[in-house]
Amino acid sequence: MSSSVVREILYPYINAYVDNELSSTDRSAIEKHLKVCAYCANERFQIEQMKNRLRSEFTYSYHYGLKETIRNKIEEISESNVDLTSTEKSRFSWRWAYYIVPPVVTATLGALLVLALLPEYPTKETLMEEEIVSAHVRSLMENNLTHIESDGSDGVKPWFNSKVDFVAHPKDLDEDDFYLKGGRLDYINKHNAASIIYQASDHIINLFIFPTKEANMDSFKTFENRGYNIIKWTNNGLEYCAISDLNMKELNRFAKTYKHKALLLN
Repeated sequence: MSSSVVREILYPYINAYVDNELSSTDRSAIEKHLKVCAYCANERFQIEQMKNRLRSEFTYSYHYGLKETIRNKIEEISESNVDLTSTEKSRFSWRWAYYIVPPVVTATLGALLVLALLPEYPTKETLMEEEIVSAHVRSLMENNLTHIESDGSDGVKPWFNSKVDFVAHPKDLDEDDFYLKGGRLDYINKHNAASIIYQASDHIINLFIFPTKEANMDSFKTFENRGYNIIKWTNNGLEYCAISDLNMKELNRFAKTYKHKALLLN
């Protein structure tokens, strides 16, 4: 049985595990599996993150006195629709207001409340951040950091030539304390992506490179997601995303050094 089929079978059990819906026997089996399977452990992490995000987005508590405020507002609107010039007309108007106005007002207020509480749809940029972080986490968890070990940039660059339809630029940055470890093929933004891996002290840097339609960026964009720092820039139809748990100052130094050597000197 292929690993993809096994993962498809296990996915509902991982969901049930996160929701505490498994028997003690099944829960114990899943816990043992999560200790040896990085992919499923990452799936569990993603599910927990999604559930926490939904829980925080939809949590709502109304302020004290809101119920009384709504009741008073309904009475005000009802009274304003009663014509006091005629007893019969007044009685008719009040009867109409009693049956029609409250439901209309309540429905309107309810609709406005729902609209106010709806979570914002994730932007394309936010989705891209999540994709970059997930790819980085997978590379660390699955012991799949490099597909080719580095023997210098001249050995890594040709390896990418037959695997991506653009030119990746691995650069030796040893003199700046960023050591080239190798390269890996990944999949980002619906394209094959090159990942060039560097190490700074005990920190791993994944530099993802993939096609984009965005215009050239003169300056960096910086993000923080799930405890990881991300720096993005674009040049000549390619997007570059450097991600690491390295502090932002040092990651910015890496990005500037790489961009200078890989883009300005080519």
